[in-house]
Amino acid sequence: MAPDFQQICDAYRSELAGRSRLWCQVHPREDDRQWTAQQLVEHLVLALRSSSRVLEARVERGHPSRRKSTLLERTLRFLVLARRRMPQGAAAPPFVRPGVLAWLAMDGAELAALLRQELEQMDQLIDRCEDRFGRRRVATHFLLGPMRPDQWRLFHVIHCRHHLAQLRRIQREVSQDSAVRNDLISAEQ
Repeated sequence: MAPDFQQICDAYRSELAGRSRLWCQVHPREDDRQWTAQQLVEHLVLALRSSSRVLEARVERGHPSRRKSTLLERTLRFLVLARRRMPQGAAAPPFVRPGVLAWLAMDGAELAALLRQELEQMDQLIDRCEDRFGRRRVATHFLLGPMRPDQWRLFHVIHCRHHLAQLRRIQREVSQDSAVRNDLISAEQ
């Protein structure tokens, strides 16, 4: 696995270690509009699977995307990839919003393992694209336009790191809420 993807896996495994199924279902500040740890991982899995479908389609067609980038796509790609930051406050598109997969409650170790599995598959697929198409723009991201394999990898690293910061905020906020903390302790005993 690419070193950046391995670092992401290690970071999520560390952050989710020892987290119970119940803890992974708690909304920060008891606000249902804020994602739980499980919803956050589901979002990442959905994003990785969406990208996988796009890349796999290109491999099956046997040729990279021929579409040219628009000015807006080039600008957005620059803002995300060059600055290595996701825009704050942007809503996730409907096809990668949690709730699609109807997962049962999982604990932190299970969530970290699922994310690792998806990252391993993405890593292998990006390698296949690089082997097949070299450094050409292989497939089109719905927002950032046509991207090279290395850009696809970088996008997912940036995206996962963005949500890692969100996971750390979830941990702080849930641990600061004494009522939630007491409920978790009682339920797990």
